[in-house]
Amino acid sequence: MAVPGLPVAADGATLDEALSEAIAALREYADDWQERLLHAPNHQVHRDCVLLVRLSDDGQLRDRLLGKECALADRAG
Repeated sequence: MAVPGLPVAADGATLDEALSEAIAALREYADDWQERLLHAPNHQVHRDCVLLVRLSDDGQLRDRLLGKECALADRAG
């Protein structure tokens, strides 16, 4: 599972596993962005998405990945 527009991908034996891995990867990217990537020109455009990840709980992120709410890619820049 890839998140369009973001350098995030995940896999799993089931959809639930892939979603859980994607959520963990999104949280890891948000942490990395906050720590060191925010000033990198090719990552600055992801600011809104990082904020969305940081402010969302796992259920909300799962819904976004499944297209039940505004997609993460819509906010990726």
